[in-house]
Amino acid sequence: MAETTWRDELISEFEYEVPDVKKFPDKRLQRLLPAILSREECRKLIDFYKVDTKKGFRNHLIMRLFYATGVRIAELTEMVFGDVDYNQGVIFIRSGKENKDRYVCFDSETSKLLKKAQEEANNDLKRKIIGVSLRQIRRIVETAGTGTGISEKYAAMNRVFSAHSLRHAFASHCYENGMRLFTLKKLMGHEYLGTTEIYINTAVSFDILEYKRSNPFEKVVDKQ
Repeated sequence: MAETTWRDELISEFEYEVPDVKKFPDKRLQRLLPAILSREECRKLIDFYKVDTKKGFRNHLIMRLFYATGVRIAELTEMVFGDVDYNQGVIFIRSGKENKDRYVCFDSETSKLLKKAQEEANNDLKRKIIGVSLRQIRRIVETAGTGTGISEKYAAMNRVFSAHSLRHAFASHCYENGMRLFTLKKLMGHEYLGTTEIYINTAVSFDILEYKRSNPFEKVVDKQ
């Protein structure tokens, strides 16, 4: 198997969102930034599916797992209950991108949902957590994007909303919250730190706070 190059890795991060990204020259690819969902938009997507039905609960769990863990869609499809460590709050991602295993983390609320799903699966540790095809997961995410109006917003930006959009949001929001870049690199399953560094430039909360402190319409206070 050929070794993954930095270009391959960057393309894998953008291929679901940016049309024709594989044709981009190196310089343009290196300057490309993902569109990042706001935290409110992520919440709307997760809450789009109500948990009062079996399918609604499953779809809600799908949306939450994407944002809680930052996994790729193919990785979510292959997760089994036996890969979940509730004590440490981690899921073992078996042979992710380029056959590289890693761990991802999850929060306490996601833990409760996973335990409920496992109980409904009769605690069969070999059962897949989601149990539907990759194509079905794509449709579930796309339906939420359409229903919340987020897909339309992405289209206006010449982007495509997909499950990968929640992966981008996970990375950017974790970095904004103070996660070390090296830790984020491991959780994302990146080979190259340069790929992870794109989320430095998408962490807009830092820029917004700085602007609010110093924007030109603010009155200058005389400190004398």
